[in-house]
Amino acid sequence: MTPPFTRDDHDKALIIHMSDTHISALGVNPARPNPHYNARVAVDIACERITQSGLRPDLICVTGDICDAEIGERAREAYHYVRERIGALGRCLACPVVFAMGNHDERAVFRSELLSAEKDDKRGLQMTLRTEKPSDSVDYMMMVPTVEGSLRVIVLDTSVPGQDTGTVSEEQCAWMRALLSRHIGVGTVLIMHHPPLAPWQEQARLWQMDPWAAARLSEVIRGSDVRAILCGHVHLASMATFAGVPVSIAGAYSRNQNPLYARELTYSWATNYGVNLVLLREVPYDTNQVLITPAIVGPSSQQE
Repeated sequence: MTPPFTRDDHDKALIIHMSDTHISALGVNPARPNPHYNARVAVDIACERITQSGLRPDLICVTGDICDAEIGERAREAYHYVRERIGALGRCLACPVVFAMGNHDERAVFRSELLSAEKDDKRGLQMTLRTEKPSDSVDYMMMVPTVEGSLRVIVLDTSVPGQDTGTVSEEQCAWMRALLSRHIGVGTVLIMHHPPLAPWQEQARLWQMDPWAAARLSEVIRGSDVRAILCGHVHLASMATFAGVPVSIAGAYSRNQNPLYARELTYSWATNYGVNLVLLREVPYDTNQVLITPAIVGPSSQQE
């Protein structure tokens, strides 16, 4: 006789995954003189909707391309805007916010404007930087408390200055391998900009992660306690697997791809932006279950 159905899933951590905010400084952006979108409006709407949602995440992450190819003081202004808006969201929801470098971000200003804010977090979270050199990749690890124990967050800089493609170096892999040699608490999530796999759009594969680098990364991840990989870059909310690990690819706040156009790069401007909700949970028959749910927040999904 079949026993009566009971809910036996157990939530261990919830992550709100945002990506590719592409914020410009005020005035004309030299890299985008004629934009067809206002990413500030999109980010503001997303933050408002998340605040009103009633969700209580353990972490908010933004996986790269924080600014829209700005440099110098214009990049600083763009990062300040993101830090204020999404930082306020984190404070409202009482959870930390982490940022990853993207191919349109500037390392030195990213360190001073976004990384310094995380290091000054008043909740006393542990942060370990792989290197302090301003020109080096911005890689760090943070321990995030949850009701189930510690969640290890590894943020990896896959950007290559001056290029759209991504990579992971031998030094980065060695650093990760040392961190992952010990399993921990709730497990580990890996946060980076470039997905370690070919995207849906065939033309976008010109800018994907170097396959040799992805192969190196797969050797590090396979068999570890990495529960999920969170990425962006391709402007198309997607789910995948890599080395046996679920991958969440979040969409963008500037322009998103339409996958119903023969796998070409067909943009839908200032629409369909949102977040991915990444839920780590446990059930008796699957202790490492991951649910990834895209949540479109604007503009068409707004209530009348």
